Amino acid sequence: MTLGFVDLDRKPLKDLALARLVRPSEKIFKQQLHLVNNYSELREDRGAEILAQVNGGGAFFSSIIGLTAHRHKYTLELLDLAMSLATHVEMRFKHAFACQRPVELSPQIQPMIPTPGHASWPSGHATEAYLTCALLQSLLPHGTKYREQLERLAARIAVNRTVAGLHYPVDSAVGRLLGTALSDFMVARCSGGKLHERGFDGRKFHGQKDTVIDFDPRISMADNQSGYYELSSGSASVAISPLLHFMWTKAAAEWKPIK
Repeated sequence: MTLGFVDLDRKPLKDLALARLVRPSEKIFKQQLHLVNNYSELREDRGAEILAQVNGGGAFFSSIIGLTAHRHKYTLELLDLAMSLATHVEMRFKHAFACQRPVELSPQIQPMIPTPGHASWPSGHATEAYLTCALLQSLLPHGTKYREQLERLAARIAVNRTVAGLHYPVDSAVGRLLGTALSDFMVARCSGGKLHERGFDGRKFHGQKDTVIDFDPRISMADNQSGYYELSSGSASVAISPLLHFMWTKAAAEWKPIK
């Protein structure tokens, strides 16, 4: 499946591809059940954290950058818009790919919280966490200084869903790609710029001789060396949305030092 965008204000209409996802094989999902089962050993340590992140990790991101409702209302509204976009996109993918949850493939998993009724791949929590992570880095004046902690948190939120028994590691890997692609799109619509099509080939999420591999947030999504992460060399410009540009300008102003 390909996620695309059509600017209705430009004639002739032209489809711009943002992200192309290819579903993992059934064999890969079954191989990953052993990893999911092993992650359950972390439940005692992370139980409270997992419960706090059931509806997302917004409060956790706030603690890193000092995000508050009374000082950053436009930032919060911008993040809400981004989460709304992510929800619509990820659910379309989930329904189309219809990948079974770990508990549907093995009675050994026994999730610690109720399993959502929709499909597993891609992970919504991972998608939204990495979208938040990348968007904040672009918005904040010194976003790069928060990069390490934001990316560590996004990975932690994604992995916690595997610890809970709800997702496979490959769900987090594709969520990282999709969230980053959505952030690229949001930033381009808010402030202009060019986009490169991203891709994830789930059939290639394995090691040598088809050995099982875990989600590794250190793997580059830009050098095309992983085998499963893809980044096209071509680019296309995206027109600024006046409404989103207004929101972006207001949100960015909230982070300027007070003189």
